[in-house]
Amino acid sequence: MDVAVSTPRLMTALVEEAVEVGDVVRLLTLQAGGATLVEYTVPEDHPVIGYRVDHVQWPTDTVLTAILRDGAPIAPSADVVLEGSDELFFITTIAGEDQIRALFA
Repeated sequence: MDVAVSTPRLMTALVEEAVEVGDVVRLLTLQAGGATLVEYTVPEDHPVIGYRVDHVQWPTDTVLTAILRDGAPIAPSADVVLEGSDELFFITTIAGEDQIRALFA
C-alpha cells in the first residue's frame, strides 16, 4: 500500500523536534531589504509572561506579526497577554533578529 507523505509537513516536524523552547529560529529570509521571519517559543518560566504585547519593548525594525497559542493563531493586539508556550512570529531585519535574541536571553 502506498502512503502519501507531505514533504513540507515532514520537514516542519523535524525542525520542531530539533528546536528547543527559548531559541530564536529564522524561518524565512525575504528577498526585499534583507528582512527575515523568525519564531520564538516563550519558555514557561520566562519573565515576559504576563506582560501585554504593548508593554514589551520590541526591537527597532521588528514587528510581532502573529502569536500561535495552543495551535490557534492570535492577532497580536495591544491588549493580548503573553503566556508560556506562546509561539511568537516576527518580521525583522538581520540586526533586529540579534536584538530579539538579546531580548529573550
